[in-house]
Amino acid sequence: MEFTKLLRFAVEHGASDVHIQSGAAPMMRLAGQMRSVEGSPLSREEVLAILGTLVTPQRVADVGQAVVQGMDFAYELPELARFRCSAFSALGQVGLTMRVIRNNIPSIDDLHLPKVVHDIALSGRGLTLVTGATGSGKSTTLAAMIDLVNVSRREKIIAIEDPIEYVHANKKALVSQIEVGVDTPSFDQALRQTLRQDPDVILIGELRDVETLRMALRAADTGHQVFSTVHSANAPLTVERIIAMFPPTEHKLLLSQLSHSLEAIISQRLLPAVDGKARLPIVEILRGGPVTEKFILEGRLNELSEYIENGERGMQSFDQHLLALFNQDKIAGREALAWASNPETFAMAMRGIRKVGAGRSS
Repeated sequence: MEFTKLLRFAVEHGASDVHIQSGAAPMMRLAGQMRSVEGSPLSREEVLAILGTLVTPQRVADVGQAVVQGMDFAYELPELARFRCSAFSALGQVGLTMRVIRNNIPSIDDLHLPKVVHDIALSGRGLTLVTGATGSGKSTTLAAMIDLVNVSRREKIIAIEDPIEYVHANKKALVSQIEVGVDTPSFDQALRQTLRQDPDVILIGELRDVETLRMALRAADTGHQVFSTVHSANAPLTVERIIAMFPPTEHKLLLSQLSHSLEAIISQRLLPAVDGKARLPIVEILRGGPVTEKFILEGRLNELSEYIENGERGMQSFDQHLLALFNQDKIAGREALAWASNPETFAMAMRGIRKVGAGRSS
């Protein structure tokens, strides 16, 4: 199949990713499952030729050498979709993974996210982190939240990404999107410049290092609304990971900044819907506030999970959301039980013996 036709086929059939690798036929991920595409295995030369059509000569002079080092970039087929691309070398084979980024930004409702995500997006303050594994929909959730701000408020939004995924048109807000490696050499350099450009809202594609995190906390602490992502499974682990990024001598200051600035941690996973045709987000939500601030400052991170299950201000645990979707016949029992944080308690709740999250208040 000609490569452009392959990409068009993937977009039209709802694939989330396209996989190209020398020594194998193309594959794509549909509803969370890898599916083969009819065709012969691709050679190394064929994969490099495909890469050569995707990457501009101005950015990469030697595609083969760039692949060995690892290469991330964006590619766009006008009027169809954008693709977040990652090229790599493994055991001498050349590969390329392309995440499909559709042109239309879905709304929070389109994504079946909890209603409280609207409130978090429009809170106008603090640090909001969207967390989860690769492929869990973090970027799409952030795009929906930024789009809601864009249509709701007359503000300035600056997004720093590597690479840019969803492209935001100016609506009520003025949006500037900065791509690392193209418009700026690094996240922290872009953040330093951004703070001089009168932003109201700052999106940082990912908190990768100490300096970027330090700048993000400073921005949130000085009244900006900051959104970003972290590769972590849930709220307590997110806080632990952030703390671990800093030297011990800075932990006290870090905990103070984080506990005071935190607006929310939204952790998500994608599970197959009961019809097998789509995936639904399973979402845990921690809101900032006096209790959350106290637990973080005192290092009582193991108590955050119980606090989340109290449900204050729209908070919910993974298992509470799983149970709700199971009771609505949106997720199969086997899938729900396989992904439950506490399978024994969850199995009883499925039988109506005990409600998930029936804990005491903190």
